[in-house]
Amino acid sequence: VRELIGRHDVKEEEDDDDGEKDQIQRAEERLDQVLEHEKENFTPGFLRHIEGECTRIANAPKMTRESARLLQMMRVIQARVVEELGKDLGEGALVLGQLLGYDDKDERFAVLNAGLQVRGISFAKELSGLTKEALEGFSNIPGDAVDPTLVARVIEIDGWIDSFLTDKTIKS
Repeated sequence: VRELIGRHDVKEEEDDDDGEKDQIQRAEERLDQVLEHEKENFTPGFLRHIEGECTRIANAPKMTRESARLLQMMRVIQARVVEELGKDLGEGALVLGQLLGYDDKDERFAVLNAGLQVRGISFAKELSGLTKEALEGFSNIPGDAVDPTLVARVIEIDGWIDSFLTDKTIKS
C-alpha cells in the first residue's frame, strides 16, 4: 500500500490556510489519481493484504488515536479499491456486493427481491452467474481462507435467485 501510494506522492500535508476541508478534498483527488493509475495492481492479493493490515491494526493490544485513524484510512482505501474494480465488473457485481453487506437476512431478501422484480429475468441470470462463479471460486480456495458467513450468504442469495428464475419460467 505504501509503495503504491508513495509512487504518486500521496502524503499528508501540513496544515495551511486553506483549511481542513480543502485538504480533505485534495487528498481525495490524489487518491482518485492513484486508484486510476494503479488499477492493474489491485489484485485479490492486494485486497487480502489491506484486509490483513486492517485486522492487525484492529486487533492490536492498544488502539491509539493514530492507529484508529490509520485503520479508518485503510478501510477507505479498501472500499475505494473495491469500488474502482467494480466499475469493470458491471452492475450485477456491484449489486451482489451491496447485498452481501446487509447483515439482516430479511432485509437482504427484500432488497434482492425488489431488484429482481424491477430488473427482470436477464438481470437475475446475470446475478445467478455471478453467485455460481463466486461459489466455484470459494471451493477452489484451500483451508479456512474464505469467511463461512460470506459463503452462506452467497449460497442463500443464489438460492433466492434460482427460485425467482424458476418461478418466472413456470409462469411464462
